Amino acid sequence: MKIRFETEVGSSLETVKAGFDQSLFLQLKPPFLSLHLDRFDGCTKGHEVHLRTGLPGLLQAWISVITEDELKADHWYFVDEGRMLPYPLKHWRHQHKVSRTAAGGSVIVDDITYSSGTALLDALLYPSLWWVFSGRGAVYRKVFGRPHSSMN
Repeated sequence: MKIRFETEVGSSLETVKAGFDQSLFLQLKPPFLSLHLDRFDGCTKGHEVHLRTGLPGLLQAWISVITEDELKADHWYFVDEGRMLPYPLKHWRHQHKVSRTAAGGSVIVDDITYSSGTALLDALLYPSLWWVFSGRGAVYRKVFGRPHSSMN
């Protein structure tokens, strides 16, 4: 199943790329989830992120590996893929892409593909995962500013 969000921000691609760090990662945590970050290497191919997350008292391990990254004149992206996932997830692929806008800002795209192994459970997980990631836009705009070209 797929989830995709786009957020336009006022900062340049270079500023956004530099801001994708451990501090931003922690700010993106939804308020109701517990998250303990055990390792954060960065956003380059081969880097790893190790965390424990879930509802308070029900933490599960999650390990993701950065499997791709690319920087071009008009965009930058990296992909994290789950190697150890919390139940019931069996597959996780999250592409983070930042593209330049004509107004000098950027568009940040979170493009997620996940699977639990069954279509019914994937559909049941969708609202929760959508809600978890829907809050990222506000954090991105707080950190990287509102877009210059619109009233978003």
